[in-house]
Amino acid sequence: MSAPTAGSTIAIAPDAVEALAAELAALSSELSDDAALCRTAAGSLDAALAGEEGWAARSAATGWAALSDVVAGRCASVAAILVAAVASYRAADAALASGISATPGERVGGR
Repeated sequence: MSAPTAGSTIAIAPDAVEALAAELAALSSELSDDAALCRTAAGSLDAALAGEEGWAARSAATGWAALSDVVAGRCASVAAILVAAVASYRAADAALASGISATPGERVGGR
């Protein structure tokens, strides 16, 4: 992957990024709930199936719960990063806008 050139710009739609962050946060919550259900089901599967089959079913459900927890955590992390990025973008945009004079020739900051 090559580095961006000096003239490269990145444009984002902050509202769309915030909506994506909200979706990821909701997905994280749902995955956490699913992981809890998988852990509960693991015990039931072990009890319902005898011997090696019960052990294999419990192992699969436990593994799926662990995977769901990992994906839920990653979704939550990305959601938090996106929220922080939008907040930073908006703060930088506001700072830039406050430095722009409404009157041509007027200097901002009293200089």
